Amino acid sequence: MNTILKNFKLTTLSACFAVALTAGLLSMTVSAATQTTKLNEVRAAQASKISLKQAISIANKKALGTFVSAEFDDDDDKAQGGVYEIEFSTESIGHKVKIDAITGKIISTETDQLDSGDVADYKILKQARINIMKAMSIVEKKTGGRIMEVEFKNDNNYDNHTLYYEIEMLKNDHIVELNVDANTGEIFNSKVKK
Repeated sequence: MNTILKNFKLTTLSACFAVALTAGLLSMTVSAATQTTKLNEVRAAQASKISLKQAISIANKKALGTFVSAEFDDDDDKAQGGVYEIEFSTESIGHKVKIDAITGKIISTETDQLDSGDVADYKILKQARINIMKAMSIVEKKTGGRIMEVEFKNDNNYDNHTLYYEIEMLKNDHIVELNVDANTGEIFNSKVKK
């Protein structure tokens, strides 16, 4: 009986060790893949030839409404060096325009009906004291970074800032995420993302 119990303990211990080793290797693999993805985004952002503001100007010629958000996508299969996905809204329609970040060419346009949540956010955005372009200018002036993404947020994640713009920018070799209060223009919660 003792021999069986000892063998059982050794087998269990070996299995636990194997599981722990596998989990550690998987964690290292996921971490390495995440670091590679982050590095690829930084490289693509550095290689982009046009700024987000230029892309917005190009997209504005094809879309109706108010500029509401932009996102840089470094692995879009329609462009080698990444794209800007720029969104405009009216009170009921959303327009998305994809701009090649290297050439400035329009890759695609899309129009959709806004859902009730988007309509509510649009109405609140229109009441903000600081518009999205002003928020971008504040960040560029204070940081000297190159804005890659911006999105309006209406939530309770921050006690003193329920309406804000979440901004990602390229600063040297890092992607920095920060927020700008949509009523005061105050920059808060700045952190290096990548």
